[in-house]
Amino acid sequence: MAEIKAIVYESNTGFTKKYAELLSEELEKLSPDKKKIPAIPVTDNSMIFGEREPVIFLGWICAGKINGIRMARLKYNPVIIAGVGMTLPSELYAYRLAQQNNIDVPFFYLQGGIHREKLKGFYKLMFNLGVRPLLRKAEKGRSQLSEGKKRLVDLIKNGGEFVDSKNLDDIVAMYKKISEVLKDE
Repeated sequence: MAEIKAIVYESNTGFTKKYAELLSEELEKLSPDKKKIPAIPVTDNSMIFGEREPVIFLGWICAGKINGIRMARLKYNPVIIAGVGMTLPSELYAYRLAQQNNIDVPFFYLQGGIHREKLKGFYKLMFNLGVRPLLRKAEKGRSQLSEGKKRLVDLIKNGGEFVDSKNLDDIVAMYKKISEVLKDE
């Protein structure tokens, strides 16, 4: 098997794209010859790879589904997968996402953020319907909410972003391990 050819992503409001570009920069720093691993949308057909080349895939999360993962699996061979969403990171949440999306390779969850104004159509409707119960509960008794729920309510109301290259440290470490294995094959 060859080296990882690209970071392939599916983004909706831009957080996943930012993570893919940051990851490309971080991996370029590791390369002795400063070879860049490109970050490309999963729908981009301009780059020609051989069939089923190894890639890192990042997709945005909606209702527990990692968007773009199906197409990434059809076109490429994702050897690392990450989901990007607005929920606070936790090992349990990452485990559930991996189970729901039938992921059998290393999986990571990255907190992206929310830009309500960038949501459109069906996704805007789903988001508003999904957060309404939490916002009602917050209005009735904010003091009864956990700190995590309070931060989530603030994020929903005011928007925000958590994209940071430090959040990619575990993915970079896994990339190093997988790259060594791929070199030996």
